[in-house]
Amino acid sequence: MDSINGKLIAAIQDAVPLQPDCWDVLGGSLGISGTEVSGRIAGLRDEGIIREISGIFDLTRAGYRQSLVAFRLPEDRLHEGGNTVAGHPGVSHCYGRGGAYNLWFTLAVSSSSKLGLDGTVGRLAEISGAAGSMILPTIQRFKLAPRFNPEGPVAMSLNSAGKESGETLSLTEDDREIIRALQVDLPACADPFGVIVADRGVESVDVLLSAAKRYLDAGLMRRYAAVLHHRAAGAKANVMVVWDVPDAEMEIAGQAAAQDPAVSHCYSRPVFPDWPFGLYTMVHGRSDEEVAGAVERIASAAGITERSRRLELFTTKEFAKRRVKLFSPEESSWEASTS
Repeated sequence: MDSINGKLIAAIQDAVPLQPDCWDVLGGSLGISGTEVSGRIAGLRDEGIIREISGIFDLTRAGYRQSLVAFRLPEDRLHEGGNTVAGHPGVSHCYGRGGAYNLWFTLAVSSSSKLGLDGTVGRLAEISGAAGSMILPTIQRFKLAPRFNPEGPVAMSLNSAGKESGETLSLTEDDREIIRALQVDLPACADPFGVIVADRGVESVDVLLSAAKRYLDAGLMRRYAAVLHHRAAGAKANVMVVWDVPDAEMEIAGQAAAQDPAVSHCYSRPVFPDWPFGLYTMVHGRSDEEVAGAVERIASAAGITERSRRLELFTTKEFAKRRVKLFSPEESSWEASTS
């Protein structure tokens, strides 16, 4: 990969300019033309590095409830159960993992859901054959920074730490339509926002981009940026590590873990009688050895050196990895089909 592509990837993971001439603006910062930028974007998509360029929203502020969920499935039902769970339109990530709780997924449901979050988890447990479940909403977010460097260390910047506010914004139907449009993958063409406006029936590019900037200011949209296929971007190894941390030590341990550049996500979540692990980290690297070294580094920095106080949950199967499409009719269709 040449140096310009490396700089371009770094830039678009932070933000794609919310301007009609976004490619020209990006090109100006890189010393190339907008036409070359769009061509490079298309090439990086063809190489499988760029997964999507779109608005990345705070689902809670859009009126959704969301949580990490873990199921305990009989091993002979894991494949079928994982596909069943992944069929829910509000499931963005769904993985088989090693351990007693062997299916992990993130679930979001809208305020229009008849089942709600708990009811949806119950329905999914029933139809997947789960023998046990845990609903694990975020208590505190220490880090959310899924940014990857295709060259050199897999480094990620700190971003979006803080308590989960749970504050829902009041949205009109026009807002919902614009949000749907902002979730469309930005095409690598001369007038990308114009193409989206024409396809989605939004009044104009100015209306779309003005609303997008309001959503950024309000914290409804976290950023308008590229998401990479992390393996193609060089992060070929990863593991979810859960840590047994007393409440009194959580803040210090969470902040220490979040500082490590190999960590993309770091959260505290509830514990259960049979599950004392309240701190969650996603750790990435270019190899299993690099990941193992990062885990030991995090353990030392966070003061969790006893091996019994952590579990390393490696992925055994990927069932889903996608973005939840806000305000889609698919949720009500799924609820009707499984009632």
